[in-house]
Amino acid sequence: MKRLLHLIISDVILSLVIAISVNAQKDDNVIQKYLDNYIKTGDPQIVEKIRQVAPDSKYYRFCEAYDYLDIDNEKGLLLSRKLVKDFPDFAEANFALGTFMINVANHYDSAIYYLDRVIESKPDFAAAVFNRGIGEINLKFFEAAKSDFSKVIETDSTHAGAYLMRAVSEFMLKDYSSMLPDMQIALRIDPDILSDFYFLQVRKTVDKCIELKPENVSFIVARGYANYKSGYFRLAVNDFAVALNLASMNSEYYKMMGVCRIYLNDTIRAESDLKIALDINPGDAEIFYYLGLYANNLLGQPEKSIEYLNKAIELDALNPLYYYQRALILYNLYKYKATLSDIDKAIELDTHNGDYYCLRALAALDGNLKTDWDYCKDFRTAEELGTSYEVEKYIITFCANK
Repeated sequence: MKRLLHLIISDVILSLVIAISVNAQKDDNVIQKYLDNYIKTGDPQIVEKIRQVAPDSKYYRFCEAYDYLDIDNEKGLLLSRKLVKDFPDFAEANFALGTFMINVANHYDSAIYYLDRVIESKPDFAAAVFNRGIGEINLKFFEAAKSDFSKVIETDSTHAGAYLMRAVSEFMLKDYSSMLPDMQIALRIDPDILSDFYFLQVRKTVDKCIELKPENVSFIVARGYANYKSGYFRLAVNDFAVALNLASMNSEYYKMMGVCRIYLNDTIRAESDLKIALDINPGDAEIFYYLGLYANNLLGQPEKSIEYLNKAIELDALNPLYYYQRALILYNLYKYKATLSDIDKAIELDTHNGDYYCLRALAALDGNLKTDWDYCKDFRTAEELGTSYEVEKYIITFCANK
């Protein structure tokens, strides 16, 4: 009887162990799906889900490290090294370390070693294959890079970055007949893709495309946007001027020339270009936004700027940037209550911009306004999200004991 009871208890315990193991595997599968989606989309809400269900897991530790990409690459590199040390067979840990090695240390050989480990266990891990291709380009392994970017395209035919970087590989291999259609496809999928990868090899590749096809407006305009976003405003003006010669009376090109001239402090031509753009397309809210920048930054007329921004918001009430810009002007006019009203709206529309939280904290602090939230919390949120403000200084000065 005792033996029978012992066998029954053993069977029950074994069943419980199996059930727990199965449930844990199910939980891991769910979290892994969250992680795959985060790597693909970068959605911070997915990170929050992972934190809630598995705060001490390797999955959340990966998110903590990877979140530093292009924000604090050195810290991300340190955290990913620790993650690989603790979980050497965790593919995402090796992916993070390989990625940070490319971005920070420029240790391309070592980066490829870790990315190879990922791809051995997960051959369809497109981000790892893509990043390995980046490393191979920097090591001048152009055929290998082209092969990797082709593999990414086989997995995801809408991956604009893979088409772009395959075009770069083909440029390096002087395979111009393949380079041109790949560049065209990349820009068709994502017209702004150059701005995300505007390093030397990409600039040379698009320059070659324009040299071979000077009548192709999409190449010229894409380079113009990339030059603008990289701060090469004179080059951007030249590109949009050439584009206008090929497609006259295009309000977008006039608008971008005007914007660039704001940053070049070219008062007369900035206004002229923006006004021409407005004549062509009077319903473009963004033109009024840039006229607001022009009036405030070049003319020193904040009230006129607010008029333009009012019109921008009237035409597009869902753009948080318009509320933020008007809030910033109101803040500089010491109108702190009005600042809070606008910045609250901006945060309602976009909860992931650190500048918005920092300005809200400053308005509450400088205006000595009673609010339902703590300005120190806003400063810390801004620090966490990343901001152009010197938020560390504000935290030390005003929040050291809070």
